[in-house]
Amino acid sequence: MAKTRKPTHELLLPGAKVWQSWTGAEEALCQSNGDATAFGKEAQRRVLALPATHFWVLPAWLKGQSEHLRSMALLHLERMGVKTNDEEASVQVRSIAEKEGALLARILALKDLPVPLSDTTHLPDEVTLHALCYPLVQSSITIFRELDRLVVAITSGSQLIYCTPLSATQLDDHALAELNNICLQLGFQGVLGRLESLVLWIEDGDIGKIQLATGLMPYRCDMPAPTMPARGCSLLMPEDLVIERQRQGARSRTRFIALTIGTAVAAAIAVIATLTSLAMQERNVLREKVAELTPRAARVMDHKTAWREAAPAVDPDTWPQQMLLHCMEPESSKEASITHWEWTPERMSIIGRMPSASLALEYTQALKTSDALAHFTWDTPAPVIASDNSATFEMKGGQPDEEE
Repeated sequence: MAKTRKPTHELLLPGAKVWQSWTGAEEALCQSNGDATAFGKEAQRRVLALPATHFWVLPAWLKGQSEHLRSMALLHLERMGVKTNDEEASVQVRSIAEKEGALLARILALKDLPVPLSDTTHLPDEVTLHALCYPLVQSSITIFRELDRLVVAITSGSQLIYCTPLSATQLDDHALAELNNICLQLGFQGVLGRLESLVLWIEDGDIGKIQLATGLMPYRCDMPAPTMPARGCSLLMPEDLVIERQRQGARSRTRFIALTIGTAVAAAIAVIATLTSLAMQERNVLREKVAELTPRAARVMDHKTAWREAAPAVDPDTWPQQMLLHCMEPESSKEASITHWEWTPERMSIIGRMPSASLALEYTQALKTSDALAHFTWDTPAPVIASDNSATFEMKGGQPDEEE
């Protein structure tokens, strides 16, 4: 039986010194994949946890109704001189507690900093604060390291209310003074509740000095494995990632259009090639048929020529005997003595003798008016009269078209 494959989620976060890649199921502890500065291609969901240097994490008591919480938070940021826009991708507001008509809100705002990804081929689906990926101790201060920088995270109950990097790189007197200053400011704002502990996820720092400076008993432990954030818990997205996603979408659409056009062109070429092949096959078949019929066609042409030559002899209307019979139809032809007779379908020539010139004129006139010979145009010179009064006549007839 095939095993069901669990969805793979990849979490890219800043480690103590370098960026790290973790994988795991949603809202479960992750397993390390080692150092990485870009997402892999196998993950079904990708989450980018940015360091505290990329955020303003500010708590504030805001008076008003809960539906106006976001608007009040944006006004609070404006009063503090934090420049941002009002989009969900830039500012996230969460209500932590409520007291006497006021709401304790955690305002999480992105700074205008470039995203530290070495490869943007695979973009994150969600972006969150690194500190939110860990189960922080309730009502405590937690100090850990991000890319060689100390970070302070403060919780109110179980909720993170404040997170900021320290300017110091070691937990020395300067860092402790900075921490006390942070707590003092949060106390003046009334957002810092009673703290119960100080957790150190780092190796450096003198426990005695820390307890003396903060008044809290610190304890040191290993930094736990991160927990994969729940889907949709953050709508934050840096502007450069939004622009890159739009650019990739445009490239993807361009590739799709180019692929569609290429496919259409290839299909058209294939259709043309198929039609050309079919036409060539048809042409070859016709050539074979023509080659087969050519000898027969030659014989047909020979038969046609022969029949054309024989046509005058076999056509009852045009054969020579019939033409000669037409020439002998006039009554005066009984006295004629034909000495020369020549005929073709296009012309006719007659030479003969008559006992008298009058008979010769009568005969030639009869042939001119004959219906059977009406298609000839006749040329009849005057008869030549001999000493015995006999007359020699001559007639030449031709087709009108031939004459022209």
